[in-house]
Amino acid sequence: MRIFASIIICLIVTLSMARAQETINPEPEQQTTTFDSFELPNWFKSSFLDLSEDNHEAHESNRHLMVMFFQQFCTYCKATIEKNLTQKSIRKQFSDHVDVVALNIWGDREVSDLKGRETTEKEIARALGVQFTPTLIFFDQDGQSVLRLNGYVSPPEMKIALNYVTTKTYKKQSIFDYLETQKIPSNNGLLKTEPFFTTTSDLSALSQPRAVLFEQTDCPDCDTFHRCVLALDSVRERFTPFETIQLDLWSKEPITAPNGELTTARDYAKDLNITYAPSLIFFDEQGREIIRVDSQLRSFHTEAVLEYVADAVYLREPNFQRYIEERGDRIRAQGDQGRTLGTRDICPDL
Repeated sequence: MRIFASIIICLIVTLSMARAQETINPEPEQQTTTFDSFELPNWFKSSFLDLSEDNHEAHESNRHLMVMFFQQFCTYCKATIEKNLTQKSIRKQFSDHVDVVALNIWGDREVSDLKGRETTEKEIARALGVQFTPTLIFFDQDGQSVLRLNGYVSPPEMKIALNYVTTKTYKKQSIFDYLETQKIPSNNGLLKTEPFFTTTSDLSALSQPRAVLFEQTDCPDCDTFHRCVLALDSVRERFTPFETIQLDLWSKEPITAPNGELTTARDYAKDLNITYAPSLIFFDEQGREIIRVDSQLRSFHTEAVLEYVADAVYLREPNFQRYIEERGDRIRAQGDQGRTLGTRDICPDL
């Protein structure tokens, strides 16, 4: 009986100690993981979030600082981390040449920006106009942005971007001119078209809001956009309010720009600082840019951008990511009734 009592006492003491330990070191509260959950790589810089100091340390070591803006449960952040940053050649370039600091676009952690000014994660994201995640911004020695990737780009595109930054080509050549040197010679010289595209070379004559799609030949990411996004009825329907014009990024064929000036598609793309194909830019009736998509998007976010512009949501909500959350809540409330065929249904590898 005494042995049994001793065992009970030991169990009570053990449980009490465990509860006390939990009180001292409580487990962090985490959301249930989903398909799009991810972890930031442990080789990212352990930063005190003084970006001016981080930038100074990077350039003292002949490296560059890159700030990655992310948010939790971001499918494109997950793809960047798990598809791009795990590739040996990409990982080596970061290891040898780039310090990475990650900031949450909704975060409240205190941050010193590139000028040493006190701010927060979400405030610096807003100040830098971050509309898509991940947004990757590379900085030079003076704290100026030398390259920016707004959203997910494929590994080959990321390698080109890294080469441009790490070789400091930005000191002598714009990213647009550099990309032109990397262009693969075309086999057939034809762009893939869609039935809802408007055939015109005069962008000044359009009365509706316009969507200008810059593409190039022999472009795997362009092919993916057509096959996995533009092929969907739910996406095509949302292009109805727009005049959608497709331009060859490198074409020297004459066009009339929205301001009435005679130019070429290539020069117009350069004026707009196009750095990725496909790039989709939305303009209002007066030719003012509203928002651009210059990264890989699936159907959900493409539909959201189209609605954001067509319904003039941008006039009341300048932050596209907040609209994404609002729209997602609305669709989830509809349950199965709100579901349409999406990119993952026809391209499960994305």
